[in-house]
Amino acid sequence: MNIKLIAVDLDGTLLNDKQEVSTKTKEALQRASKMGIKIVPCSGRPFPGIKEYLDELDLNDPNQYVVAFNGALVLNSEGRPIVEELLDYNDFIFFEKIAQQLKANFHIEVRDKFITIDHFINYYLSRESWLTRMPIKVCDLGDIEEDIKFTKAMFSGSAAEMRKIYRKLPKEVIEKYNVSTSDETLIEINSKKASKGNALRELAKKLNIKEDEVMIFGDQKNDISMFDIAGFYKVAMGNAVSEIKERANYVTKTNNEDGIAYALRRLVFDE
Repeated sequence: MNIKLIAVDLDGTLLNDKQEVSTKTKEALQRASKMGIKIVPCSGRPFPGIKEYLDELDLNDPNQYVVAFNGALVLNSEGRPIVEELLDYNDFIFFEKIAQQLKANFHIEVRDKFITIDHFINYYLSRESWLTRMPIKVCDLGDIEEDIKFTKAMFSGSAAEMRKIYRKLPKEVIEKYNVSTSDETLIEINSKKASKGNALRELAKKLNIKEDEVMIFGDQKNDISMFDIAGFYKVAMGNAVSEIKERANYVTKTNNEDGIAYALRRLVFDE
């Protein structure tokens, strides 16, 4: 198998349930990197929440890349944007009205922080702030500048609350935006053009890498856009949701069983 780029989701894929990269997974990805294969983390997280794993994997060359914010941004390891698909002020006002109607906690992500006009910070946003290493800015609606550009809108709450909110989202939201979930306590909304799959395809084009030279690893519904690209070789984690496993070429072990390392040994290293 001639693979030149390996894309890996973070939560539930690269990271085990302790939010760690296991020794076997790290060694396998570093071995692939030494073979000249690009290792590209693809996550709903912002760049600061991904950069630490580039450092841990020793992928600090400026020609290494990440897909962040579910595909709204592709950046090199120094944080320079390669691809951008952003939302604007009109989108913010649209989602804020929906949040008021549905009584949902709503916030947005810009490159270096969360912004919310909810003066109550719930547990789920606090957890995201900790996971992504990004601060939370609380402000009033009048403080939102009309030239604002942001990467992602999010509703957060308990799993039961998010299921209820998702069912009540206006049809226009589903039609006009890319709506996904990486966690049952979050609903993530990007530009219609912004998805992990589109971002990864654009990056591969820029690097002159063919689609059948790309291998992807994922586990959650926000990875579906990658798994829907016919040319990619698709590896589902053993802990993946059914929608991912159904689209996969290969199902490996779980994120707690070094599933990435297991698949690379068999599919790339021919062991």
